[in-house]
Amino acid sequence: MVRGVKHVLIAAAYLGGVLAKRPHGKSLVAPVGAEVLTVGVIGDYGWTGWTPAPDHFCLEVLPALKAANITIPTEVQNDCDPGDKAYITNATALQTDTASYVGQVCSMKNCSAFVSVGDNFYDSGVDFTTGGILRFQAAWVDMYSQGVFDYAPWYQCLGNHDVVKGQSGVDFETKVAPLYDDRWYFGTKGHPYYSYDLKGKDWTATFVVVDSDCFLSSYQKNTSVYYNEYTQKCHKDKHVQVEFLKEEFEKSTADWKFLQLHHPYISAAGNNTDLLPLIEVVEKHNGIVLNGHDHCLAHYEYNNTNYILSGAAGYPQAGDCNNGIKTGPFAKFLAANAETAASGFVTMDISKTSVNVEYHVRDMQYLNNDLYPVQHDLKPLYSFEITQHSK
Repeated sequence: MVRGVKHVLIAAAYLGGVLAKRPHGKSLVAPVGAEVLTVGVIGDYGWTGWTPAPDHFCLEVLPALKAANITIPTEVQNDCDPGDKAYITNATALQTDTASYVGQVCSMKNCSAFVSVGDNFYDSGVDFTTGGILRFQAAWVDMYSQGVFDYAPWYQCLGNHDVVKGQSGVDFETKVAPLYDDRWYFGTKGHPYYSYDLKGKDWTATFVVVDSDCFLSSYQKNTSVYYNEYTQKCHKDKHVQVEFLKEEFEKSTADWKFLQLHHPYISAAGNNTDLLPLIEVVEKHNGIVLNGHDHCLAHYEYNNTNYILSGAAGYPQAGDCNNGIKTGPFAKFLAANAETAASGFVTMDISKTSVNVEYHVRDMQYLNNDLYPVQHDLKPLYSFEITQHSK
């Protein structure tokens, strides 16, 4: 079934909770009232449909244009990235295979919603053009359209690749996409930051979404492909998002409080200390951090705060998880080895008493070579439980 703005599916009863009918044009939301609600955490996935710039342009024409002092749009520069150009064929296949795997696991676990941690569209995001619409349709609408995907809302978040086009790309994901497909949720005000609550039978979980692109000083260099009018302005106004997080956590009486963003504060590949103002708020409220950016799966614990990395739904990269080698006590789990990082995602079973976190890691067997062997990949390879409530 092809989905779109004219294909709005409204269900009345759904996976252990109740999903009320809603007016046309309103985004789907997760069911309420379940004793245990399962959500999938997924990130760094949207490769399908990206066409990189041709080698002749990147290797010969682009240098000549730079030598002639002709301004090169950052999107064009980004579409010449040699690493991503090399990844695209495998990345598209990996996204497709992992989407099927996520659907299979979530059908078994009855996932009621998906929590995105960004990089929804490689390599340079999407905007309100025919090309952007085609990418959105191919890389997300059609990719995640069967089984449990057909009913589950996606609570979205921006990543660095999503902001390459600047304000036009941000506007498409925050304002246009929710009207194109009712499963795509980006708050109700069209901002790149927002909050939402998941409500169970006797518990509530508050999620605050921010755009971490606005906090990185490295994106403020005019040599960065992420340097544009949007990132310049939101960097100057980053205090707005910090205050928003403070206010939402302060007024929330939820049992569990989550910060949902793209970039990692704690990482095996490189910490982003620019995010400290956000992390200080999380630590004060005994919150939980969900992020992507690093193309792998990992669990870190630092200053009594759990960091859940789920960036392996597209093209996994071993170096982002230090080839599976733990370099300090904060790294609890790294789904990588010397050959590759594993594809997969994370689920959270949220209830009154706990958040049960499971890492679902896909067996990586190709052409008689198993790069990341997982004997029973429909069962979680790693899990941990959070029992101390937020405050």
